[in-house]
Amino acid sequence: MKTGMSSRERILATCAHKPIDHIPLHLDVHPLYFQYDPQAATWEDQFERTDALLALGADAMIEVWLPDPTFHPDVKVRSWREEKNDTVLLGKEYETPAGPLRHVIKETPDLYKWNKINGKTLGQFADNLIDGVGLLEDVNPSRSVEFPIKGPEDLPKMRYLFQPMGGERLAKWREDAFYAKKEAQKRQVVFIARRTYCGSALVWLTDAIKTMLTYEENPEYVGEFLQIIHEWQLATLEMVLDIGDIDIVTRFGYYDSPDFWGRKYFDYYLRPKMDQEADLVHQAGALLRQQQSEGVTQLVDIYKKMRIDILCDIDPVQGQEDMALLKKKLGATKTLMGGINGDLFLVNASPEEIDQTVRGTLELMAPGGGFIMHIIPGIYSGVPWAKVLSLIEAWKKYA
Repeated sequence: MKTGMSSRERILATCAHKPIDHIPLHLDVHPLYFQYDPQAATWEDQFERTDALLALGADAMIEVWLPDPTFHPDVKVRSWREEKNDTVLLGKEYETPAGPLRHVIKETPDLYKWNKINGKTLGQFADNLIDGVGLLEDVNPSRSVEFPIKGPEDLPKMRYLFQPMGGERLAKWREDAFYAKKEAQKRQVVFIARRTYCGSALVWLTDAIKTMLTYEENPEYVGEFLQIIHEWQLATLEMVLDIGDIDIVTRFGYYDSPDFWGRKYFDYYLRPKMDQEADLVHQAGALLRQQQSEGVTQLVDIYKKMRIDILCDIDPVQGQEDMALLKKKLGATKTLMGGINGDLFLVNASPEEIDQTVRGTLELMAPGGGFIMHIIPGIYSGVPWAKVLSLIEAWKKYA
């Protein structure tokens, strides 16, 4: 066992299955938590958040978000807001050289409750991007009444919305990214780039249930849709890797589960693209992390053959993941990151239950290395900070 490791050294040594001073505990406090807990509300940006978590002894990471999609210069955007049958609808129309795309969602009170956190990095939380109707948002599946991509006829139009960033926007993004990199190096923490999400785009941009029914009857449609996103993501991934010293690239894989793809179509549609991402990331000396809280156990034999390095958000509670099986099948070659459910377990657990769960999880997952304790899906509103402190206390006792 080594002593006196920096957070970055500890995380990377864990991923390499090398000796470490103790099992890492990664804490990711979501921006929405700032509205919930007065202590977190004092953090101005992700750098102050990182300092606070390091002071507690935990491992935090500094992040840069991949460049957002840029529209072709010939695309014209029109937005509107209307009341219809006691429902407020928000609409956006993209007029492309290949024809129009329309996206309409229901306005809800929580739609605009996003806080700035990732200071000096552009991305999901930096500039309150949810202005009502967004292309790549988790609010889309539950609120959309008209999705922008309705079938194969829309794919030529879709290409105009997914162009690599350039010009002044790219220059500003690079400036912010280099600043975040410098701050990560100053604190000796892992520098991550987030996020790619090829499969998830299908859930955000289309009526997912209808699209799933086309897997067999129209595989060309699904394949071309994914390829448009994949090609654009590879281009933006190259931009972020060009910043240098990226340690980990994160894939948002919450919708890569068998619920949406099954085993057959995960293997056919997603696996090759994920492996291609991994190859590009590995060429830059970084690791690829799949963020997926459900279905990893069902896909364990497929993941064993894949080039993904880290499987993150492994959840034994809501995701019903078989931790012992995953440790046995993947523990020697992959890094498993998770083990502590936040939304159901941590929010309701007593200090004694937290202590027992932390101890049991570490006894199961720590042998042989390759395990990072992590709260799934992160620390969100509803998890009292006192529960987080109880978890840290138990972790320090057994890690």
